[in-house]
Amino acid sequence: MLEICNLTKKYDREKGVFDLSYSFEEGKIYALVGPNGAGKTTLIQMIAGISEPMKGQIRLDDQNTLLRKSKSQIGYALELTGNNTKQTVLQFLRMVCDIKFGGKHKEDIMSFLTDFELEDDKDTRMSECSLGMKKKVGIIASFIGFPKLILLDEPTNGVDTTGLIVLKKYIESARKHNCIVIISSHVLDFVDSVKDEIIFLKKGHLVVGNKATTEEQYRALFM
Repeated sequence: MLEICNLTKKYDREKGVFDLSYSFEEGKIYALVGPNGAGKTTLIQMIAGISEPMKGQIRLDDQNTLLRKSKSQIGYALELTGNNTKQTVLQFLRMVCDIKFGGKHKEDIMSFLTDFELEDDKDTRMSECSLGMKKKVGIIASFIGFPKLILLDEPTNGVDTTGLIVLKKYIESARKHNCIVIISSHVLDFVDSVKDEIIFLKKGHLVVGNKATTEEQYRALFM
């Protein structure tokens, strides 16, 4: 169980997230939807434990996600578009396994790379990878080990059709592993195809979805 309680982080009177509370159940896929500036990335980063709230708490299995020991239970790829290190794709993913899992799950890396059609790029330096390649590497880093909580922030950006099909496959695998998956995305058709529940963020406030279609709800809330 993931619980966010009275979560607040303000940038000014209108920007940020404000007094959010919600419970996320294991084995479910949650879509987080809203326009630019609604607070989606701010919320995702706080849930990941890389940004501290001004008020409130996030607890995963009753453990604060800000604690270092919780990090192995959270799959979240930092933005890799600016990653210009000399590490190769394979070296980067092995480093993720070393840092998060003490070296475990390295044997799974090549299977992920093959599925995402990156096996021939395993020795390519991150600095030489395209935006789409970096996005796929970030997605792989999120799923390695199928941690309790997987956070995908705009995972469809720059990803080709094959990558999207494979992403759906791994989201379904995460469900079977009883993970909690939260997907922030602007692509309504994609989230409709994978979500169990939808949550809208409007000016930093949560609006829980209803039985109307996602597009109908989006139009009513934001257009």
